[in-house]
Amino acid sequence: MSDNKTKSHGKVPIPQEYSIGEELDWGAPSTPVDLYVELPFWIMVPDCVQDVDVNGHTFNVEIKDSYIEKYIGAVSDSRKNCVYIGPPEPAQPNPELERFIREGQVPVIDRKCKTVLIIHSACNKAVLAAAAKQEHKHSHPTHLYLRSFCAAHIEVANRLIQKYRLSTYDYFAYEVSPWDIPFWFIGWETDSLTVVLHDYRAWDIKPNMYANITASKGEPYKLIDAPELQSAMTIQSSAGEYELLDALNFMERGDYSGAVRRIATAIEAQLESVLRKELLKIHSITEVEKKLKASENDFPGRLRQYQKLSGRKLSLEKELETTRILRHSIVHDAYRIPFSQSAQTKSAIDTGRWIFDWLENQPARMDVREKHIAKRTLGSYFSLFGTEIAPAGVIVHKPTSWHHPGDIIPNL
Repeated sequence: MSDNKTKSHGKVPIPQEYSIGEELDWGAPSTPVDLYVELPFWIMVPDCVQDVDVNGHTFNVEIKDSYIEKYIGAVSDSRKNCVYIGPPEPAQPNPELERFIREGQVPVIDRKCKTVLIIHSACNKAVLAAAAKQEHKHSHPTHLYLRSFCAAHIEVANRLIQKYRLSTYDYFAYEVSPWDIPFWFIGWETDSLTVVLHDYRAWDIKPNMYANITASKGEPYKLIDAPELQSAMTIQSSAGEYELLDALNFMERGDYSGAVRRIATAIEAQLESVLRKELLKIHSITEVEKKLKASENDFPGRLRQYQKLSGRKLSLEKELETTRILRHSIVHDAYRIPFSQSAQTKSAIDTGRWIFDWLENQPARMDVREKHIAKRTLGSYFSLFGTEIAPAGVIVHKPTSWHHPGDIIPNL
């Protein structure tokens, strides 16, 4: 042991304690920042400034309809070539941009934005300074910090959007999620940079996939081959399976309440299907339909009956009950799941998928859902650092440490 913090493992010292982002200066002072984010719709109000209160902190939010983006060479979905966002005629010349255009001899293309919000906030000064120096910002802890920081402000944008909707009944505006507003531009007194929340939205082309870490050449990302897809045209969906698919998709796109409703419906439909099969083993079709009609509003009773008839026992009944209670609140109490609770919602959706697998009891279909999940979810939104909005503003929490248990390297 070299000291009290590391332990030798061969030639490579293993830290006894580590947390992602440990190298960041979490105690550094904050500095004012401007967060620019384009909404996927218009806020039908003249350019103005609004005060938006969230959890006791008042955010100054500018609403801009006249802004443009400038791209070098080509306009891309990833915003990779975007070098400017602001009014068509900048208040001050940008010498660096002008030099790049002059020396690069490439076309500059303007793109008109829809409504842009500028949220005035404050961010860790040391993290900003470190991020400005990173060549590969997207993979560095500084970018992961800023991803969490920007995402925390979605609650500010949604508070403004919801109050606008209440006052106008605009049919086109809606609550947003990382899927809807994946690109954030952070500006401060010395620099600026782009933060991408949802990696999938930044793909201009399909990424390359490699067979292993030593492979020199990859192939475009795919989940199925063309002949396999053609064969799949004959697949019949299981009861509630499209609702299950919707739940997974709604979760990814930020409709968290809709995802919970869909997963509960999928499970109910699948339970009725498998219970019908068990009942048909001992009753006539007419009797089975009468029994199902009589129990159509008694989900717990149906589940108990199915387990008794099939001889199978569901180990996730408590988790299922929690999800059903949440769905009841959504349907009957108009409860709306906010972005800040998306992690808890994802847990409910994942558990619901496993319950659906158990009810369906078809290993081949379960393999489709449960194998290669990392590959299927490539590009999903994630945030490593917890955040909250407090009276002092947005707080990004330092994660807890991983404690080294011995000489075994964990499978991270």
